Amino acid sequence: MTIDQLKYFVLCAENNSFTKTSKFYFVSQPAVSTAIKNLENELNCELFIRNNNELTLTNFGKYFYTLATPVVTLYNNLPKQMNDYIMSQSVIKVGIPPMLGAFIFAPLFEKFNNLYPNLNIKMVELASKANQEAVIKDEIDVALTVIYNNEINPSLDYKKIDDTQLIFSVNKNHPLSNKKEISFKDLLNIPLILLKEDSLQYKIVIDFFKSYGIKPNIRLLSDQIATIKELLIYGNLGAFLFNQVIKENDDIVGIPLKENIHFDVVIAYKKNKTITKTTKRFINFILDNKKVN
Repeated sequence: MTIDQLKYFVLCAENNSFTKTSKFYFVSQPAVSTAIKNLENELNCELFIRNNNELTLTNFGKYFYTLATPVVTLYNNLPKQMNDYIMSQSVIKVGIPPMLGAFIFAPLFEKFNNLYPNLNIKMVELASKANQEAVIKDEIDVALTVIYNNEINPSLDYKKIDDTQLIFSVNKNHPLSNKKEISFKDLLNIPLILLKEDSLQYKIVIDFFKSYGIKPNIRLLSDQIATIKELLIYGNLGAFLFNQVIKENDDIVGIPLKENIHFDVVIAYKKNKTITKTTKRFINFILDNKKVN
């Protein structure tokens, strides 16, 4: 007894026809007829009454149908069930800098989770450069990160998904809040919050201050974006944030920088590496749902 015999039998029982069954499975009608006859010989009973091209189940056939149907159903569902199990045991490790989590990953996570409820994601907060190095070292599967001045790592493939801009941020009552534009030269002695030293933002900001011969008044280093925003609201501090991080209902003002610091937001993965099916799904989901125009 083979699974093909059972599949042919169940469909023949449901549509009362060898011909319809052969067309459905893309095999010849004699092949289906022979398979059913061999099955009957093995079971030592007739399963169908044959009347020209019309088939009718015998009592033995009706009983065997109740036995064979769940077997065929289980067989047909095996690939999906196995795939669901594989996905449930799979974890996609995604690296993401702190500021990107708020406006790139968070809005998409619920949709992704609804689409792939059995696929688990482990989010690792890493600064942009460390994020890319972690992909190269196979410590994470993909990185959602930012690229400045087209500085890329040759060991990675990049797909652009968005862009962002660094702006200077203060609370609405700050003395600088009414400025339409601001330069690093205007920030002498202004108390600042910066991301930690290993961040791309820290390096860029410090380099700009150095270019103007200014020693910045850094009061705090933090990679906790929610904490930074709270400190801005209730204090007289300033911080450099991506423009999408500031919401309309925040008590924070974002002031464009004259230096015009733009970033490409990308998803990065390792070149010449076999990407798992689950990781491919995640990458394609991000590209399909956050693709730049």
